[in-house]
Amino acid sequence: MPTTYPIGCIIMASGHSQRFGSNKLLENFQGQPLLQYILNSTDNFFVERVVVTRYQKIAALCHAQNIPCLLHNKPYLNDTIRLGLAYLQAKNLLGYTFCTGDQPFLRQESIGNLCASFINAPQTIQRLAYGNSPGNPIIFPADLAAELQNLPQDSGGVFLAKKYPERVRLVQVQDKYELFDIDTVRDLRQCLNLAAARCSK
Repeated sequence: MPTTYPIGCIIMASGHSQRFGSNKLLENFQGQPLLQYILNSTDNFFVERVVVTRYQKIAALCHAQNIPCLLHNKPYLNDTIRLGLAYLQAKNLLGYTFCTGDQPFLRQESIGNLCASFINAPQTIQRLAYGNSPGNPIIFPADLAAELQNLPQDSGGVFLAKKYPERVRLVQVQDKYELFDIDTVRDLRQCLNLAAARCSK
């Protein structure tokens, strides 16, 4: 059973999927909607989770599993961050984790390692990485909440990681594909082929 940490988790599921052509988070990936993988891999690590989306079908998927979900109609990435933080900020948390919903190979073990690393240094910004290549999820300490609430239009948390590079710590994953995110139909096919190849071994 995973350890539960005094950290909040915001799952960002509001993207327009413009390069994909349809809502990629609802695409079938080995029998489950793509979004289900981040719901599974973040389960039990966080004292509180919330999914932020502008899509009714995603909200229904979350509600069926008793996962809190904020349904909104705001246009920008920073809106998603602001809404998620507003939901979590009354919880007296050490930090806030931001996850995307399009990384089907992300492992629970890596999320656990990320959380444990942050707890050991709760004033740092912690990111999963493969070598020197950082990715998502990313955890921000509570003292940066106000800046996260006031990011420039359509900017994400990476804006603050670049602003405070001295505070960033990288937590390594075992497999580079854990950090691979699906943006196009070609990406989806590549990941499905990889998953099939792994299952056949």
